[in-house]
Amino acid sequence: MTSGNGPEAPQTDPPRRQARVMIAEDDMAAANVLQTLLGRVGYDVSLAEDGAIALKMLEDGPPPDILLLDWMLPAVSGLEICRRVRERWDPITVPILMVTAKTDADSISSAFAAGASDYLTKPFLGAELRARIAAHLRIKSLLDERMRMEEHLAEREKLSTLGLLVSGVAHDLNNPLGGISGYAQLLLDQESQPEKIAALNRIIAEVSRCNRIVADLLSFARRQPTERTRVNVGEVLQSTMELRLRHLQDSGLRTQVEIEPELDSITGDPHQLQQVFLNIVVNAEHALRHGGDTLRVSVGEAPPSTARNMGREWVQISFYNDGPPIPADALPHIFDPFFTTKASDEGTGLGLAICRRILREHGGDIDVESGEEGTTFRIVLPGDGEGNREQGMGNGDS
Repeated sequence: MTSGNGPEAPQTDPPRRQARVMIAEDDMAAANVLQTLLGRVGYDVSLAEDGAIALKMLEDGPPPDILLLDWMLPAVSGLEICRRVRERWDPITVPILMVTAKTDADSISSAFAAGASDYLTKPFLGAELRARIAAHLRIKSLLDERMRMEEHLAEREKLSTLGLLVSGVAHDLNNPLGGISGYAQLLLDQESQPEKIAALNRIIAEVSRCNRIVADLLSFARRQPTERTRVNVGEVLQSTMELRLRHLQDSGLRTQVEIEPELDSITGDPHQLQQVFLNIVVNAEHALRHGGDTLRVSVGEAPPSTARNMGREWVQISFYNDGPPIPADALPHIFDPFFTTKASDEGTGLGLAICRRILREHGGDIDVESGEEGTTFRIVLPGDGEGNREQGMGNGDS
């Protein structure tokens, strides 16, 4: 995600959610056995009792990580479900394991022709079932990781090119911009007519905006040296909110800050983290101009289902606002470089891309959910296991 001359930041695996397993099985005794076998090893298991229910679950919700299909289902057969799933998702996105009593070669051939990824006959051994599911999920995980690495390399190449371009242009732009601002301030000191004073102030403000655009480009294209120390995330967030408190109050916004005490500290750069938090808060302010009046920020331990990984706890920071939702077609691109939903004079579309880059360099990540009830940005960062027991922070409202 970055480019520059410094060494790569150490990476920590992000929090892993439970793998979702969907079972389509009309024999409740067999279904309960499957659910128990898989639930015991930590899978998030959902159950469909017939083919029609299975299709509706697939249409209404996110796809499961793996689908276990019985062949002889009421309403819609497992074979037909297999065909319909393949019309929508490829075998990597949704592997399908047929679990059936049919053992003849024609049935096995038909299942694979319909798009099945694997075939297991009843009665089966629980250990074999779990091993096959784990194997398919491992392949899926490896391919996902490969795609992320390819995207990472492609972005590094793009940023390297951008860095060369911006570095050369920035110096050439900053010098004339500085001259324009300087001469405008000299004229302002000598001016007494209100309309000319307003025009000169507008020139100075526009020059400042140009400087911010250049700074954003440089920040995105070139990684700056970082200082990694133990960081109390709650303290960084609290100081960030204090920077914006007066502005939030003047805008008539209600702000709630909830910081869980005794959280793990993290290892990171407090200045970069403050840049991330400030960017998200300012984005929320922009959204709340168009509706809503509440910004709620919280820091706590990430939920156990997604947080525990590699023997450490994860810290979660959530930013919720009740403003208008992010448009559905924009949501998948919200962290893309140069993508913005703001007016052309309000942003470069780099803010959230920079946030994601910084967080991933810290071994964490960021995601967003948005709907009619509001928008929530969630950040996760790996704790260092040391805790902040002696400096736990309480809750505050402003």
